[in-house]
Amino acid sequence: MEIAAADALNVKWFTLVGQINRLERDLGGPLLEQAVRGRPMRLTALGRRAKRAISKALPEVK
Repeated sequence: MEIAAADALNVKWFTLVGQINRLERDLGGPLLEQAVRGRPMRLTALGRRAKRAISKALPEVK
């Protein structure tokens, strides 16, 4: 997941992971639930709230 996302954003995977970790630290909790066999990674409740806030503040960001 991180590798595909990093490639799509044209950044190194460790840079993306570091930024996610920083956001989680700043926001006070995990943004993503880890993937398990047969189920992809998905947003936590905090992740969904952060996504809504970002979408509202920056409507051009999908």
